[in-house]
Amino acid sequence: MNPQTSNLKQLAAFFILAFVIGWLAWIPLLVNREGPTWSAFIFLFSPAISALLVAGFTNKLAGIKDILRRYLLWKFQVKWYLLAFLLIPAIFFLAILILFRGNDQSLWTNAPWYFVAASFLYLMFINSGEEIGWRGFALPRLQSIIPNPLIASIILGVIWGTWHLPQYFVPGQPNIPVIPFLLLIAGLSIIYTVVFNNTRGSLLFAVILHASTDIVPRIVQTANFDSNLWWLIAGLTWITGIILNMVTKESVLNKVVNYSQPRSSI
Repeated sequence: MNPQTSNLKQLAAFFILAFVIGWLAWIPLLVNREGPTWSAFIFLFSPAISALLVAGFTNKLAGIKDILRRYLLWKFQVKWYLLAFLLIPAIFFLAILILFRGNDQSLWTNAPWYFVAASFLYLMFINSGEEIGWRGFALPRLQSIIPNPLIASIILGVIWGTWHLPQYFVPGQPNIPVIPFLLLIAGLSIIYTVVFNNTRGSLLFAVILHASTDIVPRIVQTANFDSNLWWLIAGLTWITGIILNMVTKESVLNKVVNYSQPRSSI
């Protein structure tokens, strides 16, 4: 079978499974906001479950190993670590600075550093449930079909954002309007792709980026953000992602080819 055809079929199976498993897991939470903890975990890990199922069915144990080995890719320049840890929080803080000049104390949680550090490690574990699927499995295959990283990341970002939509049916869950949320997720996808490609498909960097995104509510009171601030954050995220894509585009072209084809062995 043509590799692109195979990747397309794998992507279709993965997306269908991720949505079916993930959205079904929301049912107990839609019925009862205090639904079982396992339901939320199934939702969060549905991309990983789907990716490993499809990879295992397609290439058996070698397919699963090919995804998980990406956690071992860690030997890169310090600048990529700084980017993964600091860039997303910096975008949020810049938006707050622009709109509020940093003076609104109600926006800060004043959480102790050890709480933030422990939360970051926890988020790296939790967000593996998503990143094994979105970046570890889907992005390499998507880029083998759509070699333009910018277009591929936007497409993946739209799907990634849509997967989150059931949360808008649970009262009190999202505090960000749906349109800027979808735009923000697509913009984040561009940034994640740039870092992922420049670290040869490292899942470690993907989960660090995702944790650095989700750590922000532990530092600032995102529940107090208004729609103007969310629109600004989404806009700054897109600007940052496009600039990074342009700056790194030439250096990434060959790297994408090297890792985007799923291997049959490890």
